[in-house]
Amino acid sequence: MTLDNFHRTIGQTIMYCQVIEHDVKYIYAAMHVGDFYENLERIEKWSLGQTVQKLKELDFSGKNPYISASDYNFLKQMTEKRNHWCHQTYQNFLYNKHFLQSKEYADECRKLKRDNERLSNVCDALEKVRIQAIKDFGRN
Repeated sequence: MTLDNFHRTIGQTIMYCQVIEHDVKYIYAAMHVGDFYENLERIEKWSLGQTVQKLKELDFSGKNPYISASDYNFLKQMTEKRNHWCHQTYQNFLYNKHFLQSKEYADECRKLKRDNERLSNVCDALEKVRIQAIKDFGRN
């Protein structure tokens, strides 16, 4: 992977993380009793981990959860992945004089490609859940 492609893929990966976090909050606000916009405002400052936990509790209080237990586990891990891509990845290889040929860079490229693909799929799936939850709870 070229460095320019790495930069673009990092940006896309971070975008997926932001969209997922926003969709999780929208799903929670739609499912929670009360005014949708007041719910959104109330949880605006919640961390992703906190929102995922509260959504999971709310989602599993019904008969048919919108999101599977394994997907909730992935969402919980996503915080660590986001932190890695935002705060750590470049430090793992950039200070190596010939980093483009380094094992560390190759490892980060491999992890980035895997996480980017997985986050893209989760992003698409959560968008569908968000749209369905808003419809099911009469929030449109």
